[in-house]
Amino acid sequence: MGNGADSLNESDQSRSGRSQRNELSPLEVNGITAVTIGTGIWSVATLVMVLLRDQLEASGRGNWIAIGFCGIFLGLLGMRYTKRRVARIERSK
Repeated sequence: MGNGADSLNESDQSRSGRSQRNELSPLEVNGITAVTIGTGIWSVATLVMVLLRDQLEASGRGNWIAIGFCGIFLGLLGMRYTKRRVARIERSK
């Protein structure tokens, strides 16, 4: 008894007499949009935390602001990395 993938392959072979395989091609995604959106979200969240700093510190969560700035910093590094990666890929074509 095989797993589900094996049974699907067997049913394809039994219907047409031969195995039909569709070739998958990789998506053309460079990641710049995802990293930019993530950095924007970190920026908005950090701005809100800065505005609510007194409440955060009163509840013992004053370090969340530093975490937000780290998110922005890492996002900016990610944006630089993905843009350089895309440029490197374009040059190699």
